[in-house]
Amino acid sequence: MLKKNICINKIRSRLLGDCVNFMDDEEAEVGASGQVESGFKPREDLIEIIMTLGFSRNAAIKGLFYTGNFNAELAAGWLFENQDKNLDGPLEDDLEGSEDDSDIEYMGSGDFYKMVFVVNCQLEMGVGKIAAQVAHAALNLHRKLLSNQQTYGQMLLSWEQYGETKIVLKGENSAQLADLAAVAAASEVPYYIVEDAGKTQIAPGSTTVLGIMGKVEAVDQITGKLKLL
Repeated sequence: MLKKNICINKIRSRLLGDCVNFMDDEEAEVGASGQVESGFKPREDLIEIIMTLGFSRNAAIKGLFYTGNFNAELAAGWLFENQDKNLDGPLEDDLEGSEDDSDIEYMGSGDFYKMVFVVNCQLEMGVGKIAAQVAHAALNLHRKLLSNQQTYGQMLLSWEQYGETKIVLKGENSAQLADLAAVAAASEVPYYIVEDAGKTQIAPGSTTVLGIMGKVEAVDQITGKLKLL
């Protein structure tokens, strides 16, 4: 079974190219810089982005550590899904006693998946309406994937085991959502478009939310330039 815990020795042997940066043992220090005894060096540019969401520096470092140190959205998603944990404690506390645990595994960057929702902001929906429309997109996209487990089963398993990352982004209008859906279709990335019944706030048939799910890299090729809602 896939495991959420990570052994630093395993990470050392499976670097993500230039995305994960480790220092030599003699250079590793604990301090305000955010570098920890394990030798892990989090990316400062990603820490800054995560901290703008209200997370502490220690929490940002943990989010990056547990998700590969290459994507702020993925790290933030992990943090939102793990708020029951001690996120503000130092990372080295999490690593105590883990170095000899030979069955702890680490997922490479190619195995990370996320579900992204692009909201049609032109409609100026209320907060509750947006929440309902995103829920429609999530449920229907998930059902679509479940109906074809031969193709999407492993993707769902990996997504569920690693925090079920979900990100909500700002879309300009229905035309942009349609364009993004076309790109997803051409890239063979699963998607679902929500068209509202028109019972409250907006006209019937309005395109409210586009849901997309796939590998982080593939989804970022489609929605990477959009801002968080």
